[in-house]
Amino acid sequence: MEVVQAGPRTIQGTIRLDRTGGLAFPQHELTADGSLVAGLGRNSFLWIFLGPGRRVRLVDGVEWKIKTATLGRFLVPVVRSDRGTVAFAGPLHAKRSYGVTGKDFAYNVVPQSRVGWRGAGLWALRRHDTDVAIIDSHRRLIDAAEPIPTAAALLAFTVLAHGVPGEAALMPTRD
Repeated sequence: MEVVQAGPRTIQGTIRLDRTGGLAFPQHELTADGSLVAGLGRNSFLWIFLGPGRRVRLVDGVEWKIKTATLGRFLVPVVRSDRGTVAFAGPLHAKRSYGVTGKDFAYNVVPQSRVGWRGAGLWALRRHDTDVAIIDSHRRLIDAAEPIPTAAALLAFTVLAHGVPGEAALMPTRD
């Protein structure tokens, strides 16, 4: 999987993923501090992991798709452009902890509270040991203290909504 450079597409501040409604494209909008960053198509596990992918159109007209690739035995979400893979996400060493990686960046998405039936509400986007953003998965909101790549924000929302198929196998069993 060749990873292409994401370019200067970074966003900062309060990043929201809002539903616009309707059946036509876009069905969701990604905004940063109130200004539109991207329009997104249908957010469905089946479309992303088994179907044609989730369509993303950035404000400057560039088109991406959130699709699936294989990483070992896992199906992981990737952001692809017509030039190649921009970024991908995958499971870390424990259930419900993820890595988001591109050519110029690498982050961890880890829960800030207990992961239970309803799931953790607050997550941290970390670079090394530093929290660069706080993610509220229930309100679909990222509060970024410093610029983060748009692809990283999209993949963080994707893995928090759908997870990675097969990640439960990472947990130890009682044998």
